[in-house]
Amino acid sequence: MIILTGASGGIGHAILSFLSKLDKVIAISHSKAINVDELDGVEPYQVDLTSEIEVNEFVSKIKSKLSNVVLIHAAAISLDNLAVKFDTKDWNQSMSLNLNSNFFLTRALLATMISDDWGRIIHVSSIAGMKGVPGTIAYSTAKTGLLGMSKVLANEYARFGVTSNVLILGYFNTGLIDTLSEKSRQKILESIPSKKLGDASNIINAVDFLIKSEYVNGSTINIDGGI
Repeated sequence: MIILTGASGGIGHAILSFLSKLDKVIAISHSKAINVDELDGVEPYQVDLTSEIEVNEFVSKIKSKLSNVVLIHAAAISLDNLAVKFDTKDWNQSMSLNLNSNFFLTRALLATMISDDWGRIIHVSSIAGMKGVPGTIAYSTAKTGLLGMSKVLANEYARFGVTSNVLILGYFNTGLIDTLSEKSRQKILESIPSKKLGDASNIINAVDFLIKSEYVNGSTINIDGGI
């Protein structure tokens, strides 16, 4: 069973149809409903991932469906401003969805993974966090925080057949790229050695690899075209 957060977002929605070919999928949206009428084996849910109580209740509700869980954390929010001007409310909102929700859902599902003696946790991070892009103080802090979280999980639960790894995504032909001006898009393309944006299939290839690779643990995989 694959559990995908951020299923209504650009990247999440783009990989959803591919994931449905690998296994049954529970597709979680944080803020809006998901249309999965054309996808077999996909169950949509709307969950406030920033609420510890709601996440725990959700996992309890679906517990009977769970076995061999692959958890993919793709839910994210980017609220941009220079650090000196960054609003505390925006900071807290960014941490809640980009970092806290990841921890809440992972913690709630670990008991099932331990019981099955198998599990895959895949955190989706960003090149923006690694490069320290100006204006992304909260987003970058949260996305780099995932690396530390993943390392700890990898060390704590490897003995139960559970792996935890991070995908560091570059710039793709869907998602946040759609919100940028043409000038910003061109600047990004110039920074990529191949001069082209990534396709969702590259993410799926990495996910499939991590599902099958029990000895890849505590790792980061850059999918960024060589940036």
